[in-house]
Amino acid sequence: MTRYILLRDPTGNWRRSPVPLAGGIAPQDPDAPTAPVVETADLTPQDVRDIIDDPTLLTLQPAMCTRLIAPEPMDELRSADAVPGWGLRAIGADWTPSSGAGVRVALLDTGIDAHHPVFSGIDVTAQDFAGTGIADANGHGTHVAATVLGRDLGGTRVGVARGVTDLLVAKALADNGRGRSEDFFQAMLWALRSKADIIGFALAFDVPGQIDALTEEGYPTALATLAAVHAYRGNLRICEVLLQMIARDQAPLLLGAVGNDCLRTITPEFETGPSAPAAAAGVLAIGACGPDEAGLSPAPFSNVGAALLAPGAGIISAGLGGGLRTLNGTSMALAHAVGIAALWVEQMRKEDTPVTAQTLAAKLIGTATRAPLGPRASSVECGYGLVQAPKGALE
Repeated sequence: MTRYILLRDPTGNWRRSPVPLAGGIAPQDPDAPTAPVVETADLTPQDVRDIIDDPTLLTLQPAMCTRLIAPEPMDELRSADAVPGWGLRAIGADWTPSSGAGVRVALLDTGIDAHHPVFSGIDVTAQDFAGTGIADANGHGTHVAATVLGRDLGGTRVGVARGVTDLLVAKALADNGRGRSEDFFQAMLWALRSKADIIGFALAFDVPGQIDALTEEGYPTALATLAAVHAYRGNLRICEVLLQMIARDQAPLLLGAVGNDCLRTITPEFETGPSAPAAAAGVLAIGACGPDEAGLSPAPFSNVGAALLAPGAGIISAGLGGGLRTLNGTSMALAHAVGIAALWVEQMRKEDTPVTAQTLAAKLIGTATRAPLGPRASSVECGYGLVQAPKGALE
């Protein structure tokens, strides 16, 4: 049998279109509340044939492996890159009047070391979807969360939005950085139901891992490759259908790390595009930049196709056990961007501007700058540019 993910609308309001080219799904009543449900089941090929015509079933796709978008080796960094606070200064967090007060942030990661002093005064609501307990034995989730909203430690500032006191932590990856796509979708739904204003994640659907898992089950390599690509496309479809369904409500903005797969230090030709689910329509993919001789430039590992850039090289933030550590990756950039988004949510509310995924994304894009990235900055690598805090844009 094969593990499947089933996306349903129990109310029957959302239906699959009888003509697949007509958009896939649509609501019968556009004003009715949306309540998607994600289920998992081990099914035989005959089981799939028996349930595929269920009118409440919006899509059914094979579950697949997920992986952490893991930090890059520090040997790709110059020592000057790991200067405390360089990223905060680059995005204007040092002089913005906003702090993120009143904003609820959700992070889908490896858990959190909630007892770390940088989280003092923060109300952490945590849920384990990976089955290994909410504690973060990996350290990635703790580092990301501290960059978003952590308090200062020993005179070192680490957090972008230090006024945020409401943090949702969904452990969607085990301590080894591995997971399953059903865990990600359940974590995403939990964050949605918990009324997060912003949801951030730094994980990817793992095609190589899926191929390995299928070949271990006896699949021929060619078939395992095709099946893994099919699962990848299917899980991306689930993500996009979910986002389509919630877009009619006061949906939060989703931001995802674009991925660390490029190898430009070997040759400029070794590039690839956004990892999924950051590649999904409705998600802002965040790439990483770092200091260079001319100012700032895209990090050599950062995948192309990001919507926005944020600092992601030599980022000093919380480490396990109460100290600080330096990491390098688009996960760190994602954390800066989530923090900036929190600052903008607070600012927009002060201005009585409606805060939706669309209006917040427009604000992040409209205030981004390419000025520090130099005249050769390309939208392929840089998207709309470097995120900027309210009233803190670099001139």
